[in-house]
Amino acid sequence: MKKILIAFCLLFLIFSWESCIYDFVVPDESGQVDTTVVISFASQIQPAFTSNCVLCHKTGGTAPDLTNGKAYAAINNSKYINTSSPAQSLIYRRSSASGGFSGHPTLPTAQAALLLGWIQQGAKNN
Repeated sequence: MKKILIAFCLLFLIFSWESCIYDFVVPDESGQVDTTVVISFASQIQPAFTSNCVLCHKTGGTAPDLTNGKAYAAINNSKYINTSSPAQSLIYRRSSASGGFSGHPTLPTAQAALLLGWIQQGAKNN
């Protein structure tokens, strides 16, 4: 009986210890981007497209082709990007929850805000 009690206490301590570990995760709900920091197409926008959009928007799929190496050329025109009114850009409106349409997946809020910030900064291929 004493061994069972000790084993139970050890298990309790192990589980208690493990439950105290906290991995910090930046909330996806902020929707705010610091536009004073340069937003990089290659390291911030393209990964968002790759993880959320290329299932459909790939070579031979639905336009525009958002695959790595082709995305910037595919969206770098006035049809998709409106630098004078960034929130009206088609690529942003279709990617954000506020402007998407039924059945079309959208970017998480923080990534959509990043896309908008990138367009506000001039939509550079950086």
